[in-house]
Amino acid sequence: MPSGLPEQRPTSPENSKDEDRQRNYTPQNELGLPVSKFTEEKIREEAMEDATGSWEKPSVEPSEDVGRVSPRSVLIVGIGFAVLLVLVIVIAFTFKVPKEQGQGKFDIVRGIGDIEPELEKKVAEFLAAESWEDVAHLVRGGDQIQKQLSIYQERSPKESVTVKLYRPLDIIMIRGDQSLYMIGYKDESDRIANIYFTPEEPHYIIWETFVAYGDGPFDALGSSTEGPKDTGVYRVYAQAYHGYEGNYDEESWQSIRLSHPSSEKQIDAYVKRDSPQAEKLKPLLNKREGTVPLVLSIRPSDPSVPESSPEIMDLLGVGWHEAGNNGPQVLNASQKD
Repeated sequence: MPSGLPEQRPTSPENSKDEDRQRNYTPQNELGLPVSKFTEEKIREEAMEDATGSWEKPSVEPSEDVGRVSPRSVLIVGIGFAVLLVLVIVIAFTFKVPKEQGQGKFDIVRGIGDIEPELEKKVAEFLAAESWEDVAHLVRGGDQIQKQLSIYQERSPKESVTVKLYRPLDIIMIRGDQSLYMIGYKDESDRIANIYFTPEEPHYIIWETFVAYGDGPFDALGSSTEGPKDTGVYRVYAQAYHGYEGNYDEESWQSIRLSHPSSEKQIDAYVKRDSPQAEKLKPLLNKREGTVPLVLSIRPSDPSVPESSPEIMDLLGVGWHEAGNNGPQVLNASQKD
């Protein structure tokens, strides 16, 4: 009797293979090539990744240290850098070069660009003059040193000089907070020299420094017969020496060797070791190998005393720009013409 159910047919191996083939079937295009199962979006993503590389970082386990810098550390480093930058700026604007190097801070009322041409004109007029007496209006002291100008004119007549080349204007630091202007030049004979000016307007030339002025001729200073008879002011190079002659012994006297730019002669002068003058000279000359430009009050050799030599009576200036006791001092607010 029929059960009402369709008759079951045994599954043949062929039918099983057909089902597997259906499930694993890859469709083909009109050319008979397989069509990718990936969607269009997936294809685009993979193409971009192949072209540029993945920009995503691999996922990291929570326990792994990724080496990130905390905002607090960034803030600390930033503050430290800012403080260092401020310190560098402050040091750059406040640094002061040691004065012994010939430089330093100096308050200039007018710019160097305005002063330099003016001073060059004064140098040209000063050098072109035919007599030292003709430069009185240009030099420090003016009429006050007219006598010195006349004496020096008789001793060393002035020669007219033409400037070939100027060096840039410079500011020279000297003792304390004092300063001088300086212009170097080369003349038509290629001789090089410097001219110093007072810092105050109208910037007078310091003539005594230019000629290394002395009250008497340097060469005659050590002569007991031809030298000057009176104590005078001399601009000389000085150096502590070890030679002792005549009436001067090492125990009581200090030997000082003197020289002058216009002379090849060297003269030995002496100063008492226990005198105030020696105390002034000691820190300037003690253990110094080179010479020092000084303004000294010197008593010449006494013709009435056999084997006498010049004796140093006082130190009047350190550097030839200082005028000494008998001349004008124009180097700061308290020293005017």
